[in-house]
Amino acid sequence: MSWRTVARKDIHDARRSRTLWLLLGLLSILFGGYAVAYATVDDGTFAGFVTGSIGLVDGVLPIFGLLLGYRSISDDRTDGSLLLSLSLPQSRRELLVGTAVGRTVTLLGPTLFGLSIAGLYAALRYGKAGAIAYPWFLFATALYGASFVAIAVALSASTTTDRRITYGAVGGYLLLVVLWRTLTSIAVTVLHRFDTSLGLPDWVLFLQLVEPGEAYVRLLSVGFEVERANRYVGNGTPAFVDWWAALAVLVAWIAVPLLVGSRQFERGDTDR
Repeated sequence: MSWRTVARKDIHDARRSRTLWLLLGLLSILFGGYAVAYATVDDGTFAGFVTGSIGLVDGVLPIFGLLLGYRSISDDRTDGSLLLSLSLPQSRRELLVGTAVGRTVTLLGPTLFGLSIAGLYAALRYGKAGAIAYPWFLFATALYGASFVAIAVALSASTTTDRRITYGAVGGYLLLVVLWRTLTSIAVTVLHRFDTSLGLPDWVLFLQLVEPGEAYVRLLSVGFEVERANRYVGNGTPAFVDWWAALAVLVAWIAVPLLVGSRQFERGDTDR
């Protein structure tokens, strides 16, 4: 039994879940509703529609990704199905990877469906100028969503204590979505002994880019004009905040948590 089998089972179970259909409905209404609402703008453009969609994705996808993954393995441990799964010829790592893939597909299926329908409507409503880069937007969104699912699944595998899992999910959201840029600014201010005239060194740009949301918008700036990513583009910006660095950051946010979670999971189900 391989990770593919685990992923297929997870996806099959999700298809019978009311939660998935609710998620599909919510995301379709959210993205489709935004596309329709944007039509009230007289000078609306496809690029403007995408810019607004980026804000929606950045706001809701981390929440949904964490919610879908943070109890994925701990729930199986609680109801006893984890012991049954581990009795089959498969490793804990395969179980972890399969669960992460299954939950990622569960999240991205409704997300990409809703965005595709909204993008089609926007292209018909506002014209096709800029629509050629829309697949890049979907690709970057997929990586962004997968990163939060990976973090949540790894967290679920790393401890047997429900309270720690919940605190970890909430803390992860606050750190990676809400507080990252503020904390980096405070750290630089302290290092500069509160002398704001020194400005920000180049390495701070990379430290800010490590935030998944920043990497997401930097990646999207390849195909679209994203004001939030302006600090990473233009003359004088260092090469280590180019689009390929943003791509590497998002891939790392998928791979590294799963590697850490796998090591913790391999140690067994002792309370940590």
